[in-house]
Amino acid sequence: MKELDQLIVVLECCIILAGFAAIVGTLQPQKGRNLSKGKIVSLAMIIYISLINALLAAFTLTLSNFDLSDRTLWLISSIAMSAATSFSIGYLWVKKRLRSVSLVAKITYFFLFGIAGSVVLINMMNALGIIFDREYAPYFLSFVCNLFVVGYAFSRLLMRPLWAVVREKESRQIS
Repeated sequence: MKELDQLIVVLECCIILAGFAAIVGTLQPQKGRNLSKGKIVSLAMIIYISLINALLAAFTLTLSNFDLSDRTLWLISSIAMSAATSFSIGYLWVKKRLRSVSLVAKITYFFLFGIAGSVVLINMMNALGIIFDREYAPYFLSFVCNLFVVGYAFSRLLMRPLWAVVREKESRQIS
């Protein structure tokens, strides 16, 4: 079943992203550098979403070993994806800090919430047989969307400190 092979790749990617984010997050803080709530929430988002997605992929792979029909497998998996994504949305909504961020950051943040909300909607539609008929594609699309969000947060985690160093060097050269 090619779907299960794809889920194995998703599981591996999620574990790798969570591991790299943990390493980067551990090694990045330096003396004199402030850690903000936003950076911690971003790191938590990378690790939690990656590990939850790895767990969901493993859950589906485990279920596939039981004698379930494909429709039942994608029904249960889609419900699990909707529940996990709803939990993530709730967690991040509580932890958000939008008072002190730019308009662009706010728009980006709500765009990412929109992606997460569409993941919940698509999986519920798949589970209920609306438009989709308890099939694999909407479930897999959810992993792609979640990996996009994690990849975006991961690139920010890597690049923000580098840009800060560049700005510091430039300001010293101007002075």
